[in-house]
Amino acid sequence: MELKEKLGLLNEKSSIAEVQKYVKDMKKARKFDRVTIEREMMLFLEELGELAKAIRKNTNGHLDIAKEYNDSVEEELADCFIYLLSIANMSNVDIFKAFKDKEIKNCDRVWK
Repeated sequence: MELKEKLGLLNEKSSIAEVQKYVKDMKKARKFDRVTIEREMMLFLEELGELAKAIRKNTNGHLDIAKEYNDSVEEELADCFIYLLSIANMSNVDIFKAFKDKEIKNCDRVWK
């Protein structure tokens, strides 16, 4: 099945596991599966920086008020999500299970 077809099968009811599997297939199809986890982490951090910049520019934190900014918080969040799932795949981590396990611990914490 082609990547575009796999993407077409995903929708708002898709599980995180299904999206994580799509990212794994996508990385392989684009030959990005040969990247080291260290490089993937660096790329993820770059995307986080782009997200921070987009948020700043879209919340009146502009450095140049005469310039029109079209930075998309939505696109940068998507990029960060893709890299996060990719790093989870590279680490053999089921991100949904990790989320649930961490939140169980967080629910037992005393927050001040």
